[in-house]
Amino acid sequence: MILVAAAGLASGGFIDARLPAAIYASGNDHLPILPALQRDLGTALTLMERQLAEPFKNAFGLPILLITAGMSLLIVWPFRLGLLHRFVLWLQRLPLASRAAIGLKAVGTVFLTTLLVFLAVQIVFWGLDLTVRLLPETERVADALSMGLGIAGLGLGLGRALDSPAAPEMRPLRLCAELDGCIGKYALAAGIMLGVTNVIDQTSHVVHANSTSWTIAQGLIALVETILVARFLVVVGRAREQEAETGAANRKSAAAPAIFGATVFLWLAVGAGVAAFVSGHVQFSMLILQELLWAGLVLTIAWLIAGFIDAALVQWSDAGGPTERAAGAAAGIHRARARQIALLTSAVLTVLVWLFAVGLVAAPLHGDNAVVIEQIRPMPLLNSLRSLDLSPRSVGMALCVLVVGIALTRMFRGWLENRFLPSTSLDIGVRTSLATGLTYIGTLIALLGATNMLGLQLEKITLIASALSVGIGFGLQSIIQNFVSGVILLIERPVKPGDWVSVSGAEGTIRKIRVRATELATADGGIVIVPNSSFISSNVANRDDTLMANRLDLTLTVSGGVTVAAARDMLLEMLKGFAPLRDQPAPQIYLKHLGDAEWVFDIKAYAKPGMGVAQTRSDLLFWLAGQGEGRDIKIRSN
Repeated sequence: MILVAAAGLASGGFIDARLPAAIYASGNDHLPILPALQRDLGTALTLMERQLAEPFKNAFGLPILLITAGMSLLIVWPFRLGLLHRFVLWLQRLPLASRAAIGLKAVGTVFLTTLLVFLAVQIVFWGLDLTVRLLPETERVADALSMGLGIAGLGLGLGRALDSPAAPEMRPLRLCAELDGCIGKYALAAGIMLGVTNVIDQTSHVVHANSTSWTIAQGLIALVETILVARFLVVVGRAREQEAETGAANRKSAAAPAIFGATVFLWLAVGAGVAAFVSGHVQFSMLILQELLWAGLVLTIAWLIAGFIDAALVQWSDAGGPTERAAGAAAGIHRARARQIALLTSAVLTVLVWLFAVGLVAAPLHGDNAVVIEQIRPMPLLNSLRSLDLSPRSVGMALCVLVVGIALTRMFRGWLENRFLPSTSLDIGVRTSLATGLTYIGTLIALLGATNMLGLQLEKITLIASALSVGIGFGLQSIIQNFVSGVILLIERPVKPGDWVSVSGAEGTIRKIRVRATELATADGGIVIVPNSSFISSNVANRDDTLMANRLDLTLTVSGGVTVAAARDMLLEMLKGFAPLRDQPAPQIYLKHLGDAEWVFDIKAYAKPGMGVAQTRSDLLFWLAGQGEGRDIKIRSN
């Protein structure tokens, strides 16, 4: 198995005594394509011949190899599928909520698949170790192959968890038709490409590959990885179009994953990788493309784990649950308190999971090697963490810098809003934009200062931020979308505090435009929180009219022996006699439904300044009820 891989890689340079010394003297000098390939293929074949010449350690060498290979195949194929099937049946018998069961099934599928693939690989290499003496060169390639197969197993498990072919109802995300049944293949392909790249890289080091051959190999790897990522993004784009065509009414039946919001960034990253390769920066190009694949695997798994943790803790804290009752009886924990503890624990564990995932994603960015897998081994990962200063003194100083920076930013914002900006001729929208924008800048400066105290330099922060951008589609996409929409609202100012707007079925006067959402004061005295993205992605009716905040909307049904015109005139006379209503603009009455001696009217009236809308509405209904007595009509509100 290892020998076939070593021969097939054809990227070599193990010194062959039969080849001219002039070729070896060239080392990594550029050779023409054909001589370079012939040289490296010859050295690879020589290495293979030397390994094949090694005798078996005992007479049962070949049967042991065949048995271990057969055991590995059984573990990877029928045993793995059978175990996953039994795992699903076991989950169905557990008293788990739907979300917790789906999360456990996804996480368990990834873990079991990766573990079984790794076990199968170790059995094969255990058989090789018992029967054959591996040369140091082939042993290094074998280690790389073992690591590569492990990453491929991780991709296989993640793909199985996302597709869930045996139980589509237990998929962790709802898939539209474009992604149904194929998203798992992309996860597997990403794992395979990461593993193949690692094997080719280690083989090239073992055989001292010529730079020409290595450039060709890197070009082929970059081409395949670019096609893989680009194909996935094309499928995602089609899925977005399909989702847009189905409309909001059908989104519950066929939705697309949140990664759709990050496709623009991913296309830019792919373009940057291709441009870097064309311009001769091969190592940087390989790093970008492999970082995209690696980040996709790691952040998706982190999303699955975080979702399962939250679902499990929420179910544990549900009122009346057996576990929650046992905890309450043993420790005297109130049900509401248990819910709070579960939510806090979920938040802490989720943050830890994402921090660890971000560390794994950013680990390759700290090294000089373009191969991602080499940078996530224990020693390179620990070396990258040693650059951080996590002593009590540095952590305390970082917290002080962060707290003082945010406090100074708030004090400066208060001075701007209360002292300086009111003295200018700027309108309320520009004032809000300036104050909010300066608050963001001050908070960002405080965060940068705190991270600098921990030894995390600005260039490293930039790299980690780039890695985090890939994870926006796995949990942060809606937050970032609303944040960016809020910035757009503050800069363009299509709406501002004091405007009466109608958006996404909500109507009211804008009170505040915050980072994530905008507060609307409705006509009945309530508060509606509208995500900022609704102002960007949907139709907005904006009326810069203070009267809208005092408008009363009523629907009244009038019945009796009068005509429809007489009923309208009576209502209008009653409304004019109600003192808390404005005379200008006068109340308006619209006929909504025409029935048999029964009519439905829509009434729009405006309360006087200083009058509460909810109280005025209540008083008006009492007034109409009193005025209707003694008349030949009946009035009721709908």
